[in-house]
Amino acid sequence: MSDEYVKVLIVEDDPDFAESLMIALGVRDCHVDIARTGEEAIRKFRSLCYDIAFMDIKLPGINGVESLAEIRSFCPSAKIVMMTGFSEAALLDTARKAGAIDILRKPFRLKEMFGFIDELKNDSPPVVKH
Repeated sequence: MSDEYVKVLIVEDDPDFAESLMIALGVRDCHVDIARTGEEAIRKFRSLCYDIAFMDIKLPGINGVESLAEIRSFCPSAKIVMMTGFSEAALLDTARKAGAIDILRKPFRLKEMFGFIDELKNDSPPVVKH
């Protein structure tokens, strides 16, 4: 990766959780923005090419899976990891088919999230898990 920092978008409607992730990623040489809705995530992706996004599946307005599909329609190389505290098999399957590179189940360890950042910094292609 040529930039010195990774551009990360956190898409999460829980402000405390989003802020915690932003702080944790900030100390890992990441530029982090937060979107609270799927619509806001789509707008932010149109204005900045993020290296990776961590997106909650359950969001107000359009959900994370619908947002993922919209983002991938204009940015097919977008790397998006879905986050969820729920086990909705059909929605998770749809997210994978829409191009999610992985799904983090809440609560997850920050080490899991940092692994994706480390892969980007090392120019490793993400491993798509199905």
